[in-house]
Amino acid sequence: MAHLDLANLRACLLDETQLAAVALTRSFAGHLPVSSGHLVVCDPLVQAEAPALADYTAPLGLHPVDLIVHSGRPALAVAWFKPREALTASALHWQMARWTTQDLTGLDEDSFIGYPVDAGIGCFMDTDTQQALLALIDQGNEAWSDALIDHDGLDEGAEYRPWGPDSPHGLVVFTSGWGDGVYPSYWALDTSGTPVALVTDFLCIEGGDGRDAREIADQAYRDSLAPEEAEALAQLVAAVKRDDADALRALLTDAPQRANQIEPGCGGTAVFEAIRLDRPQALRELLQGAALPAMPQSLHTSKVTSYLDYARFLKKPRSPELMAVLEAPVIARPETLEQARPGFWARLFGRR
Repeated sequence: MAHLDLANLRACLLDETQLAAVALTRSFAGHLPVSSGHLVVCDPLVQAEAPALADYTAPLGLHPVDLIVHSGRPALAVAWFKPREALTASALHWQMARWTTQDLTGLDEDSFIGYPVDAGIGCFMDTDTQQALLALIDQGNEAWSDALIDHDGLDEGAEYRPWGPDSPHGLVVFTSGWGDGVYPSYWALDTSGTPVALVTDFLCIEGGDGRDAREIADQAYRDSLAPEEAEALAQLVAAVKRDDADALRALLTDAPQRANQIEPGCGGTAVFEAIRLDRPQALRELLQGAALPAMPQSLHTSKVTSYLDYARFLKKPRSPELMAVLEAPVIARPETLEQARPGFWARLFGRR
């Protein structure tokens, strides 16, 4: 089966709240006039003569085009032939768009058919618009392309009508993700096999998620915390800020591991905060006489991989008292009487 990132394509159907949760936004690019039903996807500056897509046609009329944006650049461009709100993601079937000269059956799961981009721009247009554009090119008038090259808003997409606002022709143009490359498009089909959308994937994201691996892991950690545990961690960090030894002892009595757990609100641990705020008394309470724990991996940087590294890395030197707590050797607790007394068999055979 040819390349298909289903979660990416379904991201087009997410609402604004769902998009924000995966570090994506939606931008309305404009309306696409469709007069023949035959659509072209291409870089209009270098391949305006690209053939129309095969297999399906779009309904006639003006159709909204949205961009799904990641880090300020379009990750997906979608032309809607039915209202997004009326569609159900699980009911749609997706088929890679192709041209009549190309065959999808020989593609493996990592391969795709797409259009080449060499000027950093993609578009949707009807073949009637394409013919008008080619006529403009044949006239040798480069004003249309100069205006497109100099356009400042293509990261948000734009309707482009070099023939004037009253012309029936127009294309919707947008930045092609992070630049040049080859990008696949997909038809979204309803249960009757009718196209309801056409999507170009600029391969900026995977799995319908704009977050990086660390951000995803951080969210998974936050989701794993029971509300009462999240509240206890927040109280622990607040107690560090107040240098409240009694509160720290109470919060750590039954759960000493909290001292080295990430508190989502500040993004660090209570130990980390005690060092950052230079709270030696709080740090003593957090350590409870034990050795410094290993710093969680999520707090590591290229120069800091331990709490002692962090204390030494800070621009303002930590107090001698705090450094003494950090650098103090761990002293074993004295044995109790029961621990010190040898057992029966040891006494019998003269061993301690």
